[in-house]
Amino acid sequence: MSKTFDKMSLPEEVAERLPILGQQSKDGQPVSDTAVYSRRWYILIVFCLGSFCQALVWNTWGPITESAEIVLDWQDSNIGMLANYGNIAFMITVLPMCYLVDVKGLRISLLICAFLVMAGTSIRCITLHPVPATWLANICAVLNGIGGSVPFAGPAALSSVWFPPDQRATATAIVSFANYLGVSLSFIIGPQMVSSPAYKTTNSTTHDNITDIAIRSPSIGMVHSMGTFHVVPVLNNIYAYSNHTHKELINKTNLITDIKNYLYFQAGLGVLFFLLVLIYFPARPPKPPSATAAIKRTEYMTGLSRLLCNGSVWLIVLAYALPTGILGVWQSVLDVNLKPLGISQNTAGYMGFWQTLAGCTAGLVIARFADIFMKRMKLFLITLFLGAVAASAWFFVLWEKFIPFNITSLYAACILIGILINGGIPLFYEIACEASYPVAEGVTGGFLTLINNIIGICFLFVMLIPNIGQSWMNEVLLASAVLALPLLFVFPERYRRTDLDITIDIDSKVGDLQASVKTIENEIDGV
Repeated sequence: MSKTFDKMSLPEEVAERLPILGQQSKDGQPVSDTAVYSRRWYILIVFCLGSFCQALVWNTWGPITESAEIVLDWQDSNIGMLANYGNIAFMITVLPMCYLVDVKGLRISLLICAFLVMAGTSIRCITLHPVPATWLANICAVLNGIGGSVPFAGPAALSSVWFPPDQRATATAIVSFANYLGVSLSFIIGPQMVSSPAYKTTNSTTHDNITDIAIRSPSIGMVHSMGTFHVVPVLNNIYAYSNHTHKELINKTNLITDIKNYLYFQAGLGVLFFLLVLIYFPARPPKPPSATAAIKRTEYMTGLSRLLCNGSVWLIVLAYALPTGILGVWQSVLDVNLKPLGISQNTAGYMGFWQTLAGCTAGLVIARFADIFMKRMKLFLITLFLGAVAASAWFFVLWEKFIPFNITSLYAACILIGILINGGIPLFYEIACEASYPVAEGVTGGFLTLINNIIGICFLFVMLIPNIGQSWMNEVLLASAVLALPLLFVFPERYRRTDLDITIDIDSKVGDLQASVKTIENEIDGV
């Protein structure tokens, strides 16, 4: 049976973290202090738009590598570093932005991020002359990386502030879905809006007077390095007639126009995101959706210190960051990875699209099951990563042609990798927040994504090594999935936040919340 308690009789550290429950109205009836608002879905849509837009901008250039390299005079390393600049900017700013979320709430922090994404996408539209366009693309990558700090690190914070316990994992999964949908659609939108380079083959004939050479070297070869040539004596002179074959780009003007239109499209999305946040995006609902949403979280610096000293959190963070951090950047340079196999920019784009779309869709389904079958997230993750190891190994042996190669099998392996690694991302967010509670969800999410981006940055820096090739990319992806498994096996599964919510009694008639005896005793024991 539920009871009400006087907070003054409890230890200070417990009392300050308890929700304001069990208040009495004038007629002596309990007053509900929690509520779930339908506007939470609008808030979720706006947040998802920001996550989608930021991810789309982050992966602007990878799917259109061939066209961008011609128009902007870039190399593969330029493409990789543009993604890397975004990751570096994110890494530097994510924890300060999470502090802003903790202190000022979601509205102010997301508004800043939306402005940065809008500004970055807009300045790229100024010019496509190679030198200034390269600088503007780099600046955009930095601004977009900072702008992604809240959309990428904040899904768990958003779900905690706006959604009840039985919808938290689903809400987190929807935001993650939007982020990876942005990446996946970039593989389709980019190649659809930006055409591939088109060439025509031309033949030309030149002739050179080689009389002196012929006298000194009578045995002139009959094949020229540039093509076939014939030695013809004319009077006292000897001429070499050479046939040259070369490719000529015929659609550079179209490529420039296509890239401009693609950048305008992304700038439009950035402006829309900023306006929606500016018009209506409250920091929090009038009443919290759950008991733990009303509980005061640990102070920012104290919480960050606890995270760094929490071995359980490190296990789950590394199990998340190693495979997902590598897969995220591996996808962004998939076109570069598949070049040695003769796979075109367009085909690589579709492969990346289906991989990411399948992964984020799987994340939605798995997260919903995790909400229904509560406290089984570790089992779900271990099962997923056993499959991820097999799928990554399959892709690797196909790429190396250790087994007969065919494009269908490569497609299937690539999609399975997306399902089995990206499908677990929402669960990683939620289980990390459970393991770190009462540290604020925004701080935990920021720490999780910080390590994720550090791993991604290291991967992209390896691309700068001259003549390193592409095989190492698939080896590292496979190794990351293998390393995640022992970390998950030894992770001690605990659900502190969910346990506290479960021990809050809900009156079936009026829906009022009151702190139970068990809840208070657990809080006192934890001090």
